[in-house]
Amino acid sequence: MRHVYLIARREYLSYVATIGFWVSLAMIPVFLLLGMMLPAFLDRASPTRNFVVIDTSARFEQVIRDVIDERRQEQIERLIDKLILVDGETGPLIEAKAALDDFPGEEKIAELLGSRYAAALDGLRRDFRMVKAPEQTASALRPWLLGEKQLDTPRGPESLHAAVFIDIKPDNEVEIQYWSANINEGKLLNMVRDAVRNKMRMDGFTNAGIERSLVKQISQLTPEVISMSPEKAEDDAKVTAKDRLPYIMAVMFGFLLWSVVFSVANMLLTSVIEEKSNKILDSLLCAAPLRAILMGKLFGVAAVSFTLIIGWALAGWVSAMLAGSVIEVSEGHKFTSLIASAGDLKLLIPFFAYFVFGYLMFGSIFLALGSLCETLQEAQTLMTPLIFLLMVPVIALMFAMQDPESPVLAVLSWIPLFTPYIMMARLPTDPPMIEIIGTALVMLATTALILLAAGKVFQAGVMHQAGSDYFKKMLGKYMPGRKASKTNPKTGA
Repeated sequence: MRHVYLIARREYLSYVATIGFWVSLAMIPVFLLLGMMLPAFLDRASPTRNFVVIDTSARFEQVIRDVIDERRQEQIERLIDKLILVDGETGPLIEAKAALDDFPGEEKIAELLGSRYAAALDGLRRDFRMVKAPEQTASALRPWLLGEKQLDTPRGPESLHAAVFIDIKPDNEVEIQYWSANINEGKLLNMVRDAVRNKMRMDGFTNAGIERSLVKQISQLTPEVISMSPEKAEDDAKVTAKDRLPYIMAVMFGFLLWSVVFSVANMLLTSVIEEKSNKILDSLLCAAPLRAILMGKLFGVAAVSFTLIIGWALAGWVSAMLAGSVIEVSEGHKFTSLIASAGDLKLLIPFFAYFVFGYLMFGSIFLALGSLCETLQEAQTLMTPLIFLLMVPVIALMFAMQDPESPVLAVLSWIPLFTPYIMMARLPTDPPMIEIIGTALVMLATTALILLAAGKVFQAGVMHQAGSDYFKKMLGKYMPGRKASKTNPKTGA
């Protein structure tokens, strides 16, 4: 055991005692926060997009303007709701929110909010602004659309993002031509299309003799959908975000499990190849038994992986605490309380158990492959089939986010190499106990066989200098043609 401990400590310190390891670990909360904040930051950093509407029929221009005003009203309402969360229901906020029902205009809302909240309202960026067209044709507007000319606005020179031409054909069909140099941005086009379509439908109902108020009233009819769970008490059977969290976290744990196992197993592969090519393994064989080297490497890199998991968990907790102060979810649940409920032992204990078996299986396989190769290029030929095999649970985990009770997942969970990841995602669905025990036993037996086989391959690669064609030679012993060629090489019979 002393040899195993020394080898494990050597492997652990070779990674953990480096500055790069801790720098990369410290960067995790930074990237987590960036992942949470970057979409909102990019959205706020985008400038307000100016566009013009050339409507030959004069039927749709005002409708598009009304849609923009409605979206602005919704933006202001969300802002006021956030201000109420921070300052409470103060007089200016209550008055401004009440005035939003009729939306007297942004200037009136700013007056009601007062100077205390003026900066917050001024910083509320518009997505789109409809401006007066400097020209009336596409060819004449081309310099503005290409950025060669700027619009003269009260705010100063600004660029023109798009031009919308709406024309009615002789057969009363409406055609929209959308001109923009940014061909990937589709929010404005979708907004214009929806506004024109709704106007066409309303006009169609009016022409058929149906009152607009009645059409509007009917179009706003929608059922109230409440998800209920029969597993909860009847008086509290409503499904909340907190009820869905275990399913989401289980799939996330499955992805995390796959990422950790794959990354640390790859560490074993590269370290063995480097030590074999530099003759370091020969020196280790003079000081420790082969089995101690094998187990020491497995335990050492396993300790590295636990360090990674603990670091990622702390990073996630810190990120959740920072984000939880500003993020609210439905039904009054704090974002931080939802993250805290993810620390359920029903998920954490299986996670670490599945990690151990998943790591031992793939770590042993990668360790054995590394012992047969002299270079990383040589290892890639052996790793390619394994990488394709490892992609199967990733695809299955993405599918599990939509349907964790799929029969396909139930079948895949019985394949030992996939069991840790698939069963991790299926646990919140309460699979039958016979499946949990059965898949665990099959995985345990497979792990033992892989460890035994990996030990023999590791011995052949390290002590007998077997190469990447080891499996080819081993299978060749059982091929009738190979046996015959060895017994009579002259005739080939």
